[in-house]
Amino acid sequence: MADNTIKLYAHATCPQVPAVLAMLKGAKVNYDYINIHEDAEARQYVREVNNGYESVPTLLFPDGTTLTEPSNGELREKLEAFDYTVPLQARLLANTPKLLFIAIMAFGILRFVGVI
Repeated sequence: MADNTIKLYAHATCPQVPAVLAMLKGAKVNYDYINIHEDAEARQYVREVNNGYESVPTLLFPDGTTLTEPSNGELREKLEAFDYTVPLQARLLANTPKLLFIAIMAFGILRFVGVI
């Protein structure tokens, strides 16, 4: 049986990692989290894939393709191409920062125009 594990190269201080983790967990993806600050070989691999940059999150898929700093839509499409289903709850969790920003902006505008 082929290994279908996705490798997630990341580190704890990257602000994009929680969204990627929400999508992977929500879709029940088999993945390995590899902290490039703790693994020199992983750090070197990420540099090779990303033209010398330590860009994370970088995902390595079972077919050998990679995604670096994917948008939520790009990651969802890629997971669906591997027959994973990304439930609405996972998509909402992945987009929480954007949704909070929109809510705060809407509240500010409504306060400014005197609606609330």
